[in-house]
Amino acid sequence: MASLMLRACGRQSMAAAALNNNVFMVKSAGPMSTIQAYQQMEDFWKKNRQLNRPLSPHLSIYKPQLTSMLSLCHRVTGIGMAVSVSAGSIFMFLAPHNFEHYLNVIQGLEMAPAIIIALKYVLAFPVSYHYVNGIRHLAWDWSWGFGLERLYKTGYFALTLALIVASTLVFGL
Repeated sequence: MASLMLRACGRQSMAAAALNNNVFMVKSAGPMSTIQAYQQMEDFWKKNRQLNRPLSPHLSIYKPQLTSMLSLCHRVTGIGMAVSVSAGSIFMFLAPHNFEHYLNVIQGLEMAPAIIIALKYVLAFPVSYHYVNGIRHLAWDWSWGFGLERLYKTGYFALTLALIVASTLVFGL
């Protein structure tokens, strides 16, 4: 309420000053010249070179760690699966033929066994990794596994177990 009253009073006084041709605001800062801006940039980079600071810290200071890469992979696999399942569902809903027809088309391509195995891994690994790492995330929700040593152990374990589960899915053991 008080702020609205102050705003109204301020507007009235500014309008009154404008009507009386009084100068009530003075511009105190002028535009910086190109030469001044260039000089300030040069001083900044000269100081950084003298202090041996890296030019791009994301490449030299922040090295990828197992924990950050596993977190990134968890997000990427989740987004990838959400998009692919949604797109596949929409495709199958709008497609003119049934699912069996498209399986026959894929079988008719007569791909080499190595390519088929690789494609099966492309499908199986994101599912298995996201599932196993999701269990790891649930353990964090229960406040277990936050020590740095345990984070690395569970990270390697999740990655290894995801590969084992994906291999099991691919080879049908």
